[in-house]
Amino acid sequence: MGSNSFTIGSVAGIRIALHPSWLVIAFLVTYSLAIGNLPQSFPGWEPALYWVVAAVVAALFFASVLAHELSHALVARRFGIKVRDITLFVFGGAATLEGDAGTPRQEALIAFAGPLCSILLGAAFYGLTVVTGQEQFAAVLGWLAFINVSLGVFNLIPGFPMDGGRMLRALLWRLRGDQFAATRNAATVGRLFGYLLIGLGAYIAFDGGVFNGIWLALIGWFISSAAESSVAELSFQRMLRGVRVRDVMEPEPASVTPNETVADLVNERLMRGEDRSFLVRHDDGGLAGIVTLSDIRQVAREQWPMARVTDIMTRYAELAKVGPDEQLERALKVLQQREVNQLPVVDEDGRTVLGLLTRAGILRLVDTRMKLGV
Repeated sequence: MGSNSFTIGSVAGIRIALHPSWLVIAFLVTYSLAIGNLPQSFPGWEPALYWVVAAVVAALFFASVLAHELSHALVARRFGIKVRDITLFVFGGAATLEGDAGTPRQEALIAFAGPLCSILLGAAFYGLTVVTGQEQFAAVLGWLAFINVSLGVFNLIPGFPMDGGRMLRALLWRLRGDQFAATRNAATVGRLFGYLLIGLGAYIAFDGGVFNGIWLALIGWFISSAAESSVAELSFQRMLRGVRVRDVMEPEPASVTPNETVADLVNERLMRGEDRSFLVRHDDGGLAGIVTLSDIRQVAREQWPMARVTDIMTRYAELAKVGPDEQLERALKVLQQREVNQLPVVDEDGRTVLGLLTRAGILRLVDTRMKLGV
């Protein structure tokens, strides 16, 4: 999701991003308020006023969703877990944490922070409706009070990966001492809840509430799919547990020199072998960078004979690197965070190349282990 999102700012040092799908729900919320909810509740306003109030409510609603996710993020950071960003998308928001809770207590507190924030916001908005005497302002606050409390209560439903499901996982983890089994059980509840929403959405759609029914079914599909994906991801991580980078890396990766032309690289190496990425080494064997097929594709074909590898490679200073004894789980997270397909494996000095870790190599390991049942 992150690669398609665009940054709109940061809060407490945490990058805030919008996924393009957020624009869809932002329009739908504004439209439904301006055309339906507000005219029904407050007839007689000027048409333009409905749209102005609806836009303000929509903006404050998404600020509330952001506050919900920030609560998760700040509590996670309190426990030493790095927070990369928060992304708002069509189904709400998601905080990207660079790590997992170390204990069931931490997991439960991180999960509970979001619903607690939403319910407290709802209570605060409702309190303001009591003291304000301005009709339009009261309309905004009343809707926000309702939606925040609804958001908080809905997220407490014990279906993983919802907040309530994460709290259920924390409880099962505490009782059984097995995080994987707890995740699997909580995800089963999440899938069942997702299927229930899909069925309820279909019933509502056929009963005449097409928009609400389809939307409810989509939420159910998202929850069930996310639950299945979470279990698959955890199974994948469990399979890699205990494996070190040196066990998977290519010990003698293909390499080129910085002064080789792009034409020679294509004709002599890419066209005659299976390698799609190459270490770039100095004459003394030191690492200068990495050049990949995607780098070559950025160069016009007529420039290949003149362009050199050093002109297009990713230079050493910009490379993410791993050591041979690092856990493969951590190295995989670096691959995902940097959105690259390979990492040079280097010695303590940082420039002596010991091998190359690739996504393809990791997938081969996983495939072999699955086939062998180990």
